[in-house]
Amino acid sequence: MKPKLIVILLLIVLVPLGLIAWLGVRTARAEQEQVQQRLNKALTARLVDVRENIVLLAARHERELLRLTELPAIDPAIIRDIVRNQRLVRQMFVIAPNRTFIFPPPGGSSDREREDMERLVPVMKNGPAFLKAGAETGADAGQSGWHTWFADEGIRFIFWRRLAGGRTAGVEVESAALMADVIALMPASGARGGDLPAGRIVLLDARNYPLYQWGDYSPGERALPAARLTLAPPLNAWSLEYYLPPAPGAGRILSGSALFNVGAATGVVALALIALGVYFYRESSREIREASRKVSFVNQVSHELKTPLTNIRMYAELLEERLPADDGKARDHLGVIIAESRRLSRLINNVLTLARPGRARPTLHPVAGVIDGTITSTLEGFRPVFEEAGVRIVFTPGAGRQVRYDADVLEQILGNLFSNVEKYAVAGGLLEVTSSQEGDRTEIVVADRGPGIPPDQADNIFRPFVRLSNRLTDGVAGTGIGLTIARDLARLHGGDIILEPSAAGARFKVELHTPVHVA
Repeated sequence: MKPKLIVILLLIVLVPLGLIAWLGVRTARAEQEQVQQRLNKALTARLVDVRENIVLLAARHERELLRLTELPAIDPAIIRDIVRNQRLVRQMFVIAPNRTFIFPPPGGSSDREREDMERLVPVMKNGPAFLKAGAETGADAGQSGWHTWFADEGIRFIFWRRLAGGRTAGVEVESAALMADVIALMPASGARGGDLPAGRIVLLDARNYPLYQWGDYSPGERALPAARLTLAPPLNAWSLEYYLPPAPGAGRILSGSALFNVGAATGVVALALIALGVYFYRESSREIREASRKVSFVNQVSHELKTPLTNIRMYAELLEERLPADDGKARDHLGVIIAESRRLSRLINNVLTLARPGRARPTLHPVAGVIDGTITSTLEGFRPVFEEAGVRIVFTPGAGRQVRYDADVLEQILGNLFSNVEKYAVAGGLLEVTSSQEGDRTEIVVADRGPGIPPDQADNIFRPFVRLSNRLTDGVAGTGIGLTIARDLARLHGGDIILEPSAAGARFKVELHTPVHVA
């Protein structure tokens, strides 16, 4: 097997195989990501349930604090009684519109009140939301809310409400009591997350210190949570995290089952592609061998025909010279024999050129000569056929310098172009041939007045065995290799053949590399 065929066969197998494997891996990873997203959504939903319980607790406490801060009258005895008997109240205060404390009174009546004053005064001076400009108007007597700040002991909570007359009543919440109520809502420390995988839920404070945790999994110090959720105000500095143990095979691109599925599918497709590639290789090799045998046979037959055909043509031309000038009928019959032998000779030359092993390039044999002379002699060979068909030949010579070129190659190129005019364009009644030279380049233009060639067929006509529609070729015999061979020979001669745009008929320009002959 040739290396080129091996590479092509490998590409036929490996490219689709690689695409299928890539698609399989991508699909499997997409499925894994969807599973992970669904799990994260379920974990987050579990944390939302916990947070909702805490929100309900905060709302219940808020209603209780609203009741305690109604204070229709500022009675220090009543306020102190509330502080002593309510576990959630660390201290109560009442602030005048000018931001001075009405309660506790300045100086305090006990050490605890004085300590509370020392703790609360700096907070009030910092201007919490309920003390900002406009709050002293008391326009909304039902306004209330939470205020939080951080102290050495951790986070602190104030619940406040606006009273009539622009005064503000507030409660400093006992953080330990609030924390105890929150933890009391949490499941037992060994509880699991229902139908979720075994894991652990952790309640964290503002400093990311675990306040409480439950679940039968103990994450490592560097473990990252699978889901995280911040609590609602006033505990929005706290958060909940859900940790899961690593899944088997974590860190791999694909799980074991996904790898097996992708590998199995890829293997099956690989075997099918290999079998298909081998089949096509065997079929193509068989066809190539058969085609090679046919070409070899045609080549041999063409060589065998060339010698007798040359003899027929030579003796016909000798006989033409010896015929009496007044024997017109015999001369006409002999002219047909000579013309047809020349046509058959051109056809054999084309077949031999096309049938070379591997389309090997023929060898040029440039000699000194005149391009116009070769054009003239080639036209003379076609003149009887064109005259009989009523085609007028107009030759405008312009390549009279002596240059080096292969006359046989040029004759074969021109013969194929003239033959096409004979087959397809005799109805136009005109063949124009123009030659010109410039430097070491020679140009020959062959134009007719036939039906022409559609622009979209300009490239196809140079492909082997391609003929145009039946409208142009009906009743015309041909192989479709003449223009192919003509262009190949022109390129071998350092030039090319181009189909030029034409208002009527077809117009071919032949370019050749013809160095000037130096004697």
